[in-house]
Amino acid sequence: MEERQARRERRKSVFKRNNLRNALCVCILLLVLGLGCSLVTVLKPAKAYSESENRMLAQTPALTLDAVKDGSFFSGLESAYADQFVGRDGWIGAKLGFDRFFGAKESSGVYLAADNYLIQIPSDPNDAAVERNLAAISAFAEANPDTAVYMTVVPNAVSVLSDKLPKDAPAPNQTVQLNEIKAALQGVEFLDVTDALLAHKTEEIYYHTDHHWTSLGARYAFEAMAEAMEIEPVQEYKIYTVSGSFEGTLSARSGSHDWKDRVDLYVPQPEADYKVVYADTQKITASIYEKSALEAKDHYTVFFGGNHPRLDITTTVDTERRLLIFKDSYANCFVQFLTPYFSRIILVDPRYYYEDVSILMKQNQITDVLFLYNLDTFLSDNALADVLESGLPQPEEAAPEESGAETDSGAETTGETAASTEAP
Repeated sequence: MEERQARRERRKSVFKRNNLRNALCVCILLLVLGLGCSLVTVLKPAKAYSESENRMLAQTPALTLDAVKDGSFFSGLESAYADQFVGRDGWIGAKLGFDRFFGAKESSGVYLAADNYLIQIPSDPNDAAVERNLAAISAFAEANPDTAVYMTVVPNAVSVLSDKLPKDAPAPNQTVQLNEIKAALQGVEFLDVTDALLAHKTEEIYYHTDHHWTSLGARYAFEAMAEAMEIEPVQEYKIYTVSGSFEGTLSARSGSHDWKDRVDLYVPQPEADYKVVYADTQKITASIYEKSALEAKDHYTVFFGGNHPRLDITTTVDTERRLLIFKDSYANCFVQFLTPYFSRIILVDPRYYYEDVSILMKQNQITDVLFLYNLDTFLSDNALADVLESGLPQPEEAAPEESGAETDSGAETTGETAASTEAP
């Protein structure tokens, strides 16, 4: 009996030693793997752009005394390490597996919603930038009283498809936010497309794997805006499905690859002839569609090949109406519905545009202006006001007060200044 007990104790002891050795081996293996990946991350050339996520990647910050003191160097270094880590996409996928196993509702800023929807969690609004942008838009409308100025801010999937969000997932009330934007505008006709999108929320109006709306969603919005813009929309389109394997930026960010989206093009009938000029590259084409984009990761860039500072579309439509659009990427697939109604359409992306807007308006005899953004982008935009303010009349500096001893000469100078100011 004692001998049997001793054998059991010896087996337990061997088992414990083996477990300890195995655990130690696993720890060493993970340590070596981590150190190896870190070493490769440091030594390999940094990537500037992530095609799968459609965004610029953080780079190693410059080492300066001020950056060390205020902590920006270390936060920048952390961001660069996370973005440049070797095998990053694989690690994101592994993280998603753990998140789902433990019942997580989100992954890397993306809600894991019903029906294979990946819905972007909105960023916090930049209240100061929003207030400045709205003031600049109103001032722009006031400075162009003979121009019809419209604005559409598109609600995001987090609002329109709120019934698909995980239970108790926090989401902003975008209806309230849109009403606040509308109330702050002066001289601008705000075209709210929320009801039009809600009426079709059971259809494919947003991509499952990307933060953009689909061409179908853009069509419903256009038809809701048409009457106010004095447009009688056509009823027929030729619809071309150009991709059935689109995995958007939310798929890459979350690591989820459970769904592949379809990308459709809508060509109004009868089709108008037009040409597109890319101001940044001087490329000229006869189509707003960039077929080569379908060979890359982001199939949404089939519309114009992505974002550009300025695009000029000249059509054969017999009309004097000329449209200027201030936009984000939601407008890229919206433009296909506008070509039958304007002789010229100019798209300006304020994030990349630095020219004088007033000169652009005059040179192209603009009759209509449309601000078209999605709400999440508009609430964080800090570029629009800069562009609009560049084309607004600048207030004149007040003339310095003259002393009493110099009244005569001062009066003469002031008179000359006034005369020169009033000269044509």
